[in-house]
Amino acid sequence: MPDSAPPIPSYDFLTLGETLLRLSPPGQQRLDQARAFEIGIGGSELNVACLLARLGRRAAWVSRLPEGPLGRIVDGEARRHGVDTRYVRWIPGARLGLMFFEAGPAPRNARVIYDRKHSAAAGLGFEDAPWEALIAASARVHLSGITPALGPSCRALVVHVAQLAAAAGKKVSYDLNYRATLTTPAEARAMLATVAPYLELLVVAERDAQAVLGFAEEAEPLAEAIAARYGVPLVALTRPPGDGVGDLLWARGAVRYAPRYKVEIVDRIGAGDSFVAGLIHGLLDGDLDLAIRLAAYAAAVGLATPGDINHFGPEDLAAFHADLTGALVR
Repeated sequence: MPDSAPPIPSYDFLTLGETLLRLSPPGQQRLDQARAFEIGIGGSELNVACLLARLGRRAAWVSRLPEGPLGRIVDGEARRHGVDTRYVRWIPGARLGLMFFEAGPAPRNARVIYDRKHSAAAGLGFEDAPWEALIAASARVHLSGITPALGPSCRALVVHVAQLAAAAGKKVSYDLNYRATLTTPAEARAMLATVAPYLELLVVAERDAQAVLGFAEEAEPLAEAIAARYGVPLVALTRPPGDGVGDLLWARGAVRYAPRYKVEIVDRIGAGDSFVAGLIHGLLDGDLDLAIRLAAYAAAVGLATPGDINHFGPEDLAAFHADLTGALVR
């Protein structure tokens, strides 16, 4: 008889999705000026997994990568941060999606151009991994609105995984993560309505709640209205900088607020994923106050760090707990 499959490890966090090769002009150059590019990687779900792994959580990421050096770049970077990629499926002759990023310090706008159609990950489907066993071995499952926008198989997979996780009694989170270049507001609303019954946590930017989901409220009333419409126990709302209430977590009628951090923006990409990772780290501890406070701090550190992946470390966590930020430590 053939050997049985090796047992699946236990995970704190399971996620799935596409990761892109990120090409950025050196320094503060514009794309038109560039004659060379700095290489990085970036993908919403993997960004979250990397930060959680750096915080000591057992994190697994499932995707499809092209066989060859480009796929190995992504896999190697994920593993370097501690993410388990053993359930990534390697596809011969496939392509890796590209993202061209121009930083755009003020008054310029930051700019992203995608070249990701027909990538290996766009065909991600239920047949690519032992989903039931993976979900059973995981404490939490995280999904993003980007993945269902990649194609029909991805859309079906996200719904199926959400259903399976909820049926298994697992906590499921969903980041709306609206991308106008990938989907329409109507499609994003329909997808959210489909997965909402299976969610514990919904993360959404206030601007997207208004422009995409059609809400008119702001701040606390907005979070409450979102929770009421979609029946989600926890709603995390990210809000623009300025006076008044900052990011907040609505939890079954109670609201918890995040402190605002003064940030020198170095790189805008990935900050929302850092926010999600901080939230989930606190939720894994069952600490809602920690969740929203660490979410805001991790997002601020992400904004002040180049690259999609937040290189948040133990010293950053210690500084957070000591309320020591923006200081010279030596």
